[in-house]
Amino acid sequence: QIVLLLLLVCCAHAHTHIRNLIIDGKTLERGKCIRPYESNFNFPVKGVDNEQIVCRTTSMSASSTDMCDVKAGSTMTIEFHEEEDSGSRAIEGKHYGPCIAYLSKMTSDGQPSGWFKIFEQGYDSSSKKWCIDTLNANDGKLDIEIPGDIEDGDYLLRGEIIALHLAEKKGGAEFYNNCVQLTISGGSGTATPELVQIPGVYAEDDPGIYFNLYDGYKSYSIPGPKVYKAGSVAAVNPKAPGNGDTESSSSAGGEDDNGGEDDNGGEDDNGGEDDKEPTTSSSSRKGNGSPPDDDANPSPTDDDDSKSSSPAASTKPTSSPKPPCTRPRRRRRNVDARRRIAEL
Repeated sequence: QIVLLLLLVCCAHAHTHIRNLIIDGKTLERGKCIRPYESNFNFPVKGVDNEQIVCRTTSMSASSTDMCDVKAGSTMTIEFHEEEDSGSRAIEGKHYGPCIAYLSKMTSDGQPSGWFKIFEQGYDSSSKKWCIDTLNANDGKLDIEIPGDIEDGDYLLRGEIIALHLAEKKGGAEFYNNCVQLTISGGSGTATPELVQIPGVYAEDDPGIYFNLYDGYKSYSIPGPKVYKAGSVAAVNPKAPGNGDTESSSSAGGEDDNGGEDDNGGEDDNGGEDDKEPTTSSSSRKGNGSPPDDDANPSPTDDDDSKSSSPAASTKPTSSPKPPCTRPRRRRRNVDARRRIAEL
C-alpha cells in the first residue's frame, strides 16, 4: 500500500509546464514573460472546450506579466520542465504526443484575438520517436521560429504538449499549455495568416486527440491547422481527401479514345461506303482494345441465377442481322444489272 501511494504521488506530479524562455541566447528566469501559473502549475487541462486550454491560467491580464522583445524572423526557445527547477526532465517519458506552438495578436486588455500555428512536431515513423522523446533528450528545450513577415505588435505565444497516454478514450487527452507575452518587431509586417479560435480548434473525436497509443499505430495526424511559414498561405482545414481525384475523369468526357469518331471511319477501304452500319453498342464507343460492357460478358463472380436467366449473355450476340445483309444485297443487285446491260 505504501508503494502504491508513492507511485500515485509520483505520477500525480509527473507533468510539465513552460518554465522559462531563451531569447537571443539568454536564459531568462522562471516565469519571466509567462502568464502566471496556477498552484497546480504542472497539472494538465482536460477537455477541448475547457477555457483553461487557452493559457492554463485564470489570470488573462497583460499587466500581470512582463513583455519580452523578440525580432521577427528570429528563433527563440521555450523550455519545458516537470518541476520548478531546471534540472528536472521535460515530461514523463511515456506521455507521448505532439508539441505545438501558436501565435495570436494581443488585444488591449490582454486577450488573444485569434491564433495561427507556427510550429508542430509529432511522430516520426522512420525513427519511431515522438516530440516528447526529442524534448527530453534536449533538456526540455524547444526551438520556435517567429515568422518574419507578420505585423509588429504585442503577441501571445502559446506552447503546448498534448499527452496521449490516456487518449484511447474520448476526453482522455491531456493538454499542457502556457502562454508567453512577446513584443515582436522588425518584420515586413505584410502577412495576414488565417486565424483559428481556442477553444474551438480541436474536437474530442479529432484523430490527433482521440488516439490509441496501444493499438499498433504506424502514423499520427497532428491536430489543428497547418503551420504558417513566412510567405506561405495558411489554411484552416487541409485539402479534403478526394478533392482533385476527379482529374482522370476528364479523359472520359463523352469522346472515345480515338478523338470521338467511330472506329469505322464512315468509308470503306475501296473508297465506297462502309459495309457496316454505324452501331450504338457500348463496345464501339470505347475505342480500340476496350473491353465490352460487363452486362454483355458477366464476370465469373456473377451469381448462377443471372447466368441461367440470360443464356445469351455468356455467348457472342448473334442478333442485329441488318448491318451484314442490307448493303451487300444492294451491291449484288447492281452487279446483276450491269450483267444484263452487257448481254443486251
